[in-house]
Amino acid sequence: MSRRGGGHDEGGAHGGSWKIALADLMTVLMVFFLVMWLMAVVDPKEREAFVNSLAGKPPIGAEIQDDKLLPPQTEIVQLDLKPPASAKEIEEAFKGTNPKDIDIEDGVDFTKITLRSDSFFESGRATISDKTREQLETLGETLSGRGQVMIITGFTDNLPISNFQFPSNWELSAARAAMVARVFVDLGVDKNLIAIQGKADNEEVAPNETAYGRSLNRRVVIEIDKRTPSANAQKATINLNPSLTRPGQTQ
Repeated sequence: MSRRGGGHDEGGAHGGSWKIALADLMTVLMVFFLVMWLMAVVDPKEREAFVNSLAGKPPIGAEIQDDKLLPPQTEIVQLDLKPPASAKEIEEAFKGTNPKDIDIEDGVDFTKITLRSDSFFESGRATISDKTREQLETLGETLSGRGQVMIITGFTDNLPISNFQFPSNWELSAARAAMVARVFVDLGVDKNLIAIQGKADNEEVAPNETAYGRSLNRRVVIEIDKRTPSANAQKATINLNPSLTRPGQTQ
C-alpha cells in the first residue's frame, strides 16, 4: 500500500508540469500580441523614441555637448521695445513742473536730466512728497519698455550731515538716487538697466560758499543712454522655455 501510494504521488507531480509549460506559453503569447497592438496604435515617432530609450540611445533631436545630453534649442523671440525716449517726451512728462526745478540736456548718445534736490526732496532726507512722486511716476511711465540703460546719481553740498539714518552725505546722496530708481522700477522700468550712485559733495557745479551755490550742488542726475536698446538691454530677448536653457546661455 505504501509503495503504490508513493507511485501515485510521483505520477501526479510529473503529470502537472505541462500546466506550468502551458502557462509560460500563454504569457509569452500575451506579451507578443500586446507588443503587436502597441506597434499598431502608437505614433511611429513615439515608438522609435521608446525603442531608443530601451537601447540606451539619445532621444530624437537631442544634441550632445560636453558629454551631456541637451534638449533641442528653444526658440528665441525679440521683445517689442519702444524707441529711445526723446527730449520732447521727457519734457512732456514734467509738464506743470517749475522749469527752475529741472534741467534737460539732449546729447548725441545720452539724455541728461537734473532734478534739483531742494524741490524734489526734503532737507536732509531722502523721502519725497506725493506731488514729487507723481512727477517721477510720469517720467517712469515714459521710460518703461524702452530697454534703455540709465545711471542715477545723487549729489549734496559740502555741509556735513550725521544722524542715525545718514552718517554722512555719501549715504544721503545714494539714498536719494535709490528712491528715484525705486519709483521707476515700480512703474515698469527694468531694474537690470538701472545703476545708482552716491557722490556726496564731489563734482560740484557751483561754489559751496553761498546758499545759492549749495542749492545747485544738491541734485539728482539721471543719464539715459540713447543708443540702440538692443546693444544695451540684455533683457531684449526671452526664452520661450526657460527650463530648457543650455549651459552658457542666459535667460
